[in-house]
Amino acid sequence: MLDAPLLFPPGVTAETSNMEIPELVYPRRRGLVLRPPNALEPLAGMEPVVMHWNLTPFFHKGSLKDWKASTNNCRSETMDTSPAFREAYKRRRCLIPASSIVEWSGPTGRKTKHFISRADGDLMILAGLWDRCLIEGDEIKTYTMVMMDTSPGQDMHPFHKRQPIMLDAGRAKIWLDLTANGRDAIAAPPPGTLVADPPEPVAA
Repeated sequence: MLDAPLLFPPGVTAETSNMEIPELVYPRRRGLVLRPPNALEPLAGMEPVVMHWNLTPFFHKGSLKDWKASTNNCRSETMDTSPAFREAYKRRRCLIPASSIVEWSGPTGRKTKHFISRADGDLMILAGLWDRCLIEGDEIKTYTMVMMDTSPGQDMHPFHKRQPIMLDAGRAKIWLDLTANGRDAIAAPPPGTLVADPPEPVAA
């Protein structure tokens, strides 16, 4: 969909890469992101990188476990002003590929798990931010998903009041362009873009 090649180290291809990409990703676990090595040509090629999902900002000086804030999701309204995210928004935007996302519904102890994916079967491309910090001398790379409000009638609204920002090729280029206003890439997908399995949320 992005029409941008994946960039691997010299001598490595997608077929020969030994990058460990987990099938299921949870907050504070490792997941795959795509980032442009050249911010001036953001879709000339994308580098696949496995990072820790819960953005730990560059100014954090303790261990990874010492970062207690829940920063796996970033609200789009404050992405450029929040101390945890504003530097990453200015300098380090990325894309997050996903086959589906998970939401839960129903009462505590009897919740139903819903896999939400694109109706056409394509991958979701989600807006993200990434950062890096030095922890005990090692460089740690982390990322977050950027979330927007939902509104009545949208596919995600029955399951949650917020949703990841889904990008098509044009809006992905805007998102990755650090000279552009990232808010110009934010738009809800048209109704019918997403499907849920099982389809109906369960009342709490």
